[in-house]
Amino acid sequence: MVILGQACIASSCIYVQKGIHNKFLEEISKCAKTIVKATSGLFDKGTLHGPQVLQTQYDHIIGYINSRKLERAKICTSKERHSEKGYFIKPTVFVDAKPSIKIMWEEIFSPVCSVVKFKTEKEVIEWANDTTYSLATNILTENSAHAIYIVNALEASNVTVNCTFSTDVSMPFSRYKQSGIGREFGQEALDIYTQVKAVHINIGQVL
Repeated sequence: MVILGQACIASSCIYVQKGIHNKFLEEISKCAKTIVKATSGLFDKGTLHGPQVLQTQYDHIIGYINSRKLERAKICTSKERHSEKGYFIKPTVFVDAKPSIKIMWEEIFSPVCSVVKFKTEKEVIEWANDTTYSLATNILTENSAHAIYIVNALEASNVTVNCTFSTDVSMPFSRYKQSGIGREFGQEALDIYTQVKAVHINIGQVL
């Protein structure tokens, strides 16, 4: 929550397997409540969670939260505003979300996430790929074979397995679908500044 969800690689949509879904909700709710207790000014000691960057962004996020309520998703954490001063929004976790609703399709850059229960790999891959934004995806699993299968099936430009996202100058960071512009890092970034030229030379046939 250091960046308050205001990042292009924030994990705002979380798909959790049915067998651990309830336990996961319990733990993420505890985490959200802990962060709320450490919400304050960015320079105050012990702060884990600060305000949104602008009034415009604050209003934008509240609009998404309200639209989610209208679409009958449930909130399993406390109400959204932290205090009467500043643009503080409490970490908000939505449950019983449907893959087709607005907040699952759009990037909102906020301390808000949605948790969706899935039963099979097939359906979760289908849901994850059914989006216009596919910049970054995280996979958490104890089964390495399943991880490789899902990595190959996902339509995303950056995928992490059992770790958080990190950048390395040797690894490309690139756009996918409607997420991002161009490419950064790696050979792929250097290729942007080059121009391919095809040259055909006759060295044997008499003209």
